[in-house]
Parts: sequence; C-alpha cells; structure tokens
Amino acid sequence: MTRPLAIAAALAAVSCKPSPKSPLEVVPLSGADIYSMRCSVCHQQDGGGIPGNCPPFQNSPRLAGQPSELIHLVLQGRRGEVVRNGETYNGIMPAWRDELSDDQIAAVLNYILETWQPGAARVSTAEVSAARAATENAPLLPQDG
Repeated sequence: MTRPLAIAAALAAVSCKPSPKSPLEVVPLSGADIYSMRCSVCHQQDGGGIPGNCPPFQNSPRLAGQPSELIHLVLQGRRGEVVRNGETYNGIMPAWRDELSDDQIAAVLNYILETWQPGAARVSTAEVSAARAATENAPLLPQDG
C-alpha cells in the first residue's frame, strides 16, 4: 500500500471508531448526581435558581402539582415567561428526552421532590416511559406560566 493510501486507511479507521459513551451511559448515577451534572447549572445546587432566568424550587407550585407535569417539563423542555411569587423568569428549560433515560428522569425528579417538596408523590419509571411515548413528536412546551 502506498503511503497516501495507508494514511487514508488509518484516518478512516480512526473516524469509524464509535465515540465513547458519556458518564451518564456508563455508570449508574443517583438522582443527586444527575441533578449536579445537568440541573444545577441553572437551578443551582441549593435549588435557588437564577434571578430573571430560572425560578427556584423552594415554594414552587410546579413541584406541588402533578408529577406528570414535571415529567413532561423534563422531557419536552419549556420556553417563555414564568411568574413566581411576583418575580418574572424568562429562561429556557432544555428538553432532556434525548439525553436522559426514563430511569434517570425518574431518579432526578424524585431527588428534586425529596429535597424541595417532601411528601409529594414520587415519579415512577413507568410514568416517564408512558409520557415519553405519548410526547414523542411533541414540540417544546408553550408558554404556560
């Protein structure tokens, strides 16, 4: 094989290697770990949110609501203004449906509920799976305050 062909073959072999899996795929993580890795950037480690951008978890009516709303929010994301306790927030909640498994979504939601809404109904993996199937082609959630 000539040198240019050998180099091309080597480059092709390197580019065909599958990419390494993310830590979320390789190591089972707790809801707290997932929260720290994916959620705390906006919601902060203490759940206090970011003024004007991301509402806090403390005293959140959304956490006190139906678990199905939380599941849809994590799967589909959200955009638009939210008013909480007289303060307006206008950030974007990314959709995590392609990044997190059903088990991971249930784990992180349960961590959030246990931490900031003790006594609230918990989320099951089966509920997340059903919501994922039902919203497979749905767009980002509309503005819903």
